[in-house]
Amino acid sequence: MAAHDEVLALIALTQIEGVGGRLCRRLRERWGNLTAFWEGAPLPPALQKEPIDRASLRIQAETIATTCEKYHIEIIPFWSERFPYLLQHIPAAPAILYRRGSLTDLSRLSVAVIGTRKPDSYGLQATELFTEALVEAGAVIVSGLAYGIDAKAHQTALAKGGLTIAVLAHGLDVVYPPLHKPLAERILAQGALLSEYPPGDTLHPMRFPHRNRIIAGLSHLTLVVQSGLPGGALTTARAAFAADRPVFAVPGPIFSPLSQGCHHLIHEQIAQIAHNPAALLTELKTQAERLHFPLPSPKAPTNPHPQTPLFDDPLDQAIYEAVASGIHFLDEVAAKVKRPIQEVTQRIVFLEIEGWLVQEPGNKVRLAKTPNAKS
Repeated sequence: MAAHDEVLALIALTQIEGVGGRLCRRLRERWGNLTAFWEGAPLPPALQKEPIDRASLRIQAETIATTCEKYHIEIIPFWSERFPYLLQHIPAAPAILYRRGSLTDLSRLSVAVIGTRKPDSYGLQATELFTEALVEAGAVIVSGLAYGIDAKAHQTALAKGGLTIAVLAHGLDVVYPPLHKPLAERILAQGALLSEYPPGDTLHPMRFPHRNRIIAGLSHLTLVVQSGLPGGALTTARAAFAADRPVFAVPGPIFSPLSQGCHHLIHEQIAQIAHNPAALLTELKTQAERLHFPLPSPKAPTNPHPQTPLFDDPLDQAIYEAVASGIHFLDEVAAKVKRPIQEVTQRIVFLEIEGWLVQEPGNKVRLAKTPNAKS
């Protein structure tokens, strides 16, 4: 009962404005056990400006714990052996983690793969290339479930039979963006959803930088595929750099705004150039040896093209089936589905972002190696 009371005390403390992981650790060291909070132990003067209703906080903490049971969310306090080792050693480590999913070992060899929400074909292909190699090497892929590069990284890991972790900036009782709910369900079966926020906490834009430090903190190294200036991926890269973790960035065309963030990281010597997957795999092996992590067994190759998926939009279905049948030129696809080429091109861009198709030079299109979670 005492251990349960201490977890409730930690939940309650994290609901007080101005209380973070560093203070929770200091209080536990000072008090010996956070249950002292329920006994009226004094808080730092900065937190005593407003009266703290500990009885109400206990009710709030108990409600959060009950909701976690309802959604099968594990509560991991910072003193638990299940709290990720790497995450303990970042400048602003969280006090608590909430976890859903099949992956219970959060201290496995991991790589963050991140980037812009609006990538181009080059960015999606690069994400696929690097993520496949990392999964085959046995790495867990960590990202943020956002549109674009994040989603592509998760999708690629899942399609290769790998493990992936999505770190969210809100409670685990909901999924944002809502369109990624099917993807989140697949991640639950082959990985985990993580957050430092309890169920019921809604999304706020200011939470994304906080979320990004956890993505970096869970990972042995971080890969930025595409990012503009400014870009959320840059905050993750800087958090990884501050935690003394290697950062890599994929170079791109000098005229592309989507490459400016990566080039900036390389110029500032925050990131190394990710010119091919081998560079990352070599660094990953070095990290594993330095931190005494056993390298996992490489993944066996999986079938890259499962059965044809079912789409909600009939045009998307027709386009996918046309490409799957061997038609690769955009004008031929448009003729096959009997729709204007401009309309077909717009849908192909959407299907590419969702991870189904890949556009190539010469007005050609092909199936992606990693279909989306809708199948």
